[in-house]
This record gives sequence, structure tokens and C-alpha cells, in this order.
Amino acid sequence: MLSAFPILGLVLLAIFTATAVACVAAAVFMETEGTKAKLAAADRWPLYALATAAALLIGTMTVGFYAVPLCMAALAGVFVSFAKVHDKAVPEPQRILTPAGRQRLIGQIFKKGEVKPRAAALDAAGKPIKPPSFLDRLKSFGKKPAPQPAAAAGSAAAAGKPDAAKPAEKSGGMFGMGKKAPAVAREAVPISLLKKNGDPAFEGQAATDLAENVVAAQKMLVASIKLEATDIHMEPRGDDQYHVRFRVDGVLQNFNTLSFDAGKGVISALKVVSDMDISERRRPQDGGFAAIYEGSRYDMRAASTPTSGGEKMVIRVLKSSGGMTNSGLGAIGLRTPILTQLREVIHKPYGMFLVTGPTGSGKTTTVYASLNEIDATQHNITTIEDPVEYRLDGITQISVNTQAGVTFASILRSVLRQDPDVLLVGEIRDKETAEIACQAALTGHFVFSTLHANDTVATVTRMLDLGLDPMLIQTAVSAVLAQRLARRLCQTCKEPYEPPADLLARLAIKPGVVKTIYREKGCDACGGSGYKGRTGLHELLVMNDEIRGLITAQPSIQDLRAAARRNQTRSLQTDGLLKVMKGLTSVNEVIRVTT
Repeated sequence: MLSAFPILGLVLLAIFTATAVACVAAAVFMETEGTKAKLAAADRWPLYALATAAALLIGTMTVGFYAVPLCMAALAGVFVSFAKVHDKAVPEPQRILTPAGRQRLIGQIFKKGEVKPRAAALDAAGKPIKPPSFLDRLKSFGKKPAPQPAAAAGSAAAAGKPDAAKPAEKSGGMFGMGKKAPAVAREAVPISLLKKNGDPAFEGQAATDLAENVVAAQKMLVASIKLEATDIHMEPRGDDQYHVRFRVDGVLQNFNTLSFDAGKGVISALKVVSDMDISERRRPQDGGFAAIYEGSRYDMRAASTPTSGGEKMVIRVLKSSGGMTNSGLGAIGLRTPILTQLREVIHKPYGMFLVTGPTGSGKTTTVYASLNEIDATQHNITTIEDPVEYRLDGITQISVNTQAGVTFASILRSVLRQDPDVLLVGEIRDKETAEIACQAALTGHFVFSTLHANDTVATVTRMLDLGLDPMLIQTAVSAVLAQRLARRLCQTCKEPYEPPADLLARLAIKPGVVKTIYREKGCDACGGSGYKGRTGLHELLVMNDEIRGLITAQPSIQDLRAAARRNQTRSLQTDGLLKVMKGLTSVNEVIRVTT
């Protein structure tokens, strides 16, 4: 019985030592990661961990080993609180509280990965300077830095290095922005910005001469292009922060947090490039510019608006080359039956093809992909857009300018006198534009256009709401395509499981025919989301005599839907579930975008 006490003592001592080591390791980890993420109170988190270690020592000496589990719980609370603050300030791939982040953290603990050493700093004589240890930084916490000798500063300046006598100013966010810092050599950002007229912005200025706000804006644009984001949101939050979010695969993701002054500075730099009034913050403004990155051109549409917390800016990122639109309709995710029918429709000599869906559902991409199926050398193709999003060779593209009185309707009237074969009207917004487009479709032209409607049948009622004559809709419209964009499952981590019986019954699939479908999981390759890329969900309604006969001033929606089903029109959700069976997307994603 007495021999058990030494063993118990050793076990308790081992637990005490492990907890103490965990406190110190957590302090070092939080000091390192907090500095990398440039948290506002990066130096405080290590102090909390060390305070827990001190409480462990004092508690063990006073109340015994009962203090150990309490201190372990306190350390866990401190670490989780730090991780939450840290994850808000860094991109998703660098976060801790994600499956990929936890896996990476475990790998660091057991030394599964190697950390590349940082480049050593040099003193005035060119010799490496030993970086201060964590304990040295802890001792100097809250103290002002000691002034450096003038000779050392002069030597550093003479050697072409940053002035060592001037302490670095605190910067905000991962872009290194904040208060104005001394002029130092900055790393050149491999992106060129062009104004609307094609003139280079900040031409002739070296990287060291560019304002920090400009460099920060360039880095933000490069990051958005690398992540294939379609939109950049800069939003003021309170009086002390700007949140930067990217829309990737249709979903907004937190990218960075900036100080309020840094956020205002970046917006000002973007307004200068976009030819917007930098001094005007009380009214909404629109502008645009272009960016050249790795040989590709990207058109940026900027829009700013005043809010109660400050000025907000949203930038739409468009690849001018068109991306998948150059590959035609075969690249946008159409099922083979829909693709065959659609190609028959768009090669007719006259008629109207409408693409419907909410904002951001890929309507413009589908219309441009359709135009690429038509031979521009044998047809006079003209587009009327607001604004021109993709630039196509051999096609006349006209931009709407409502402020100058150049509207869709006025341009359309003029274009009809220029012998067009194919017309693209960017969007039908009013009765006048709709009537002219329908009349053009009846007089030997094929018209492409887009419209905001929930599905194909709702497009008919939407056009009636605009005030169109039912006879005009019956004779002019050839086909309607409704669509949504659903995220593709990550091919690296998608998880197989057996399809539910009710899902198979809904699609009229016999049990056992499809044995496996997939759902999202999350890994490093997809940033923990489980998805990478997008595919289209489509519902095609081709007009026939039965459907045309049902279009009246007050059509029965139920009768139209029944006629569409008899015409082999599958709903958006059904099309999505068929793509689930092929392993392209998940049930959860289809439900998200179709309900």
C-alpha cells in the first residue's frame, strides 16, 4: 500500500510538469502566431499563458494538486479565445479552429513539418544580429525602445539599409498599413493598374516611392485574383476596423481585418485609380479600372457608398479574356439533352433566347458562351451591355450610359438600322426595351437577353408584368433557360455515402443503380469548405404550340408547369440532384441554391 505513494507522486509530478510546459509552449505559439497575424494585442496573449503557469505554481504550493486541472482548463480557455481572435484576422487557410488548422497544429506539436528559418537581420557592419528571445521581449514589454547610437544609424543608412535608429511604426492588418512609416524599400507587387482610358496608374514610380496604401491595394487585388474571387468587399465595422471579404465560389469569406485609417487609405487609392472623386464621401460613386497580372487582363468595377460607419467599397473582378465563355456552351455544366436542344435554338435565323436567374447566377457567362457558338465571320453580331463585361473578337460591343441618355432602348433602335444578324441586349429592365427586342426577334434577327426571374415559367409572368402583349411573347420567345450556380465538391476530400431511398424515389432511380453519392468534408486543398469551383444548374423551356397557347393575359401557372414537364423540362432542383448522382455536388448545396 505504501509503495503506491511514490508512484502516485511521480504521476502527479509528471502531470504538473506537462501542464507547466504546455503553458510555456502555448505562450511561445501565441507570441509567434500573434505577431504573424499582426493582432492588435499580440503581446498580451503570451502573458495570459505565463500568468496561468504562475497560478499553477502558486496554486500547487498552497492548495495542492487540485490547482492542476483548474489551470489546465484556464489554459484551454485562453488558447481557444486567442484562436478565435486570430482566425478573424487571417485568411481561412491559415486559421486554427478548422479541421485543416487542427491537423496542422498537431503536426507542428509532433514536429511533422519543417519551419523555414527567417533571414537573419544584419547590423551596421553587415554581421547577423541575434533576434531577441521570447523572454527578452517579455522583459521589455511596455518599455520604450532605447535610442540607438547615431554612428550605427549613419552606418546603416550608408550601407543602403533601413535606418536602424528609427523604430518601425505599428502597422494595421496583413498589408502592413497604419500610421505613416519611414520610407523604406518595399517589395514590388507584380501587378499593373490601368485607368479607364488605358493610361498606366502611378507610372514611373518605383516601389519605394509608392504610397503604402497603393501597395496594400495592389496586394489585396493580387490575393483576390489568386483565390479566383468574383467580388471584393471593404466594409467599415465600428470606428476602428475595416473588414475585407472575398466572394469565392459565390460565398463571402473573411480575408483580412484592417485598422480604420488603413481601410480608408486603401479605398482612397482605389478611388484614384477608378477616376472617382477622392474628396467626396457623402454620396455613392461608380468607377472602374483594369489590372494586368501574369499576362492576363482583369477589369475591375468599383462602387463606393456612404454608410453610418464610414465609406464602403465593393469591387467586381472580371477576367477580360472571358475564361470558360471562350469554350462555348460545352464548358458551363449543361447536361447533354439540354445542350443539344439549346444549340438547335441559338442557330435559328430569328427568335429570342432568354436566360433568367438572380444576380450572380452566371447569366452573362451563359449568354457569352452562346455567342461563341455562332460564327462571327458570317454574322454581324452586336451587343448592348451595361457595362461591357467580356471583350470578344469580331463582335461589336456597345456600352450603355444612362447619365448621357444612352439607354438600352435608344441604342437598340439605332443598332437595328445597322443590319445586325444577332443581337445581345444585356438586360431587359422595362417595357420599351422588351417590346423593341421582341419586335427585332420577329423581323429576322436572333436576340439574346437576360431577365430576373425565379424559373422558366415565372419568366412569362415577369414579361407580362412589364406590360408586354401576350401575343408578342407567344411569337417572339423561342426558349428560356433558368439557372443557378452550385459549388463543386472538392475532389480531394469528398466523402462517399449511400444515397437515401427518398432521393432515389424522387428521381425515379431504382435502388442499387446508384450505390454511392458524395458530401462535403473539408481539407487544405479547398480551405476547409469541402468545395472548389462551381457548376451550373439549368432548367430549359423550349416553346411549343401547347405552351404558346397557354400564354394569355392571366395564364395559369399550374397549367404552364404541367405543359413544361410534358415537354421534358426538368426543374432546377431535379437537375441539381442529377448532378449529385454524378458526384459533382452535394445535396446540401443543391438545396441551398434552389430553395
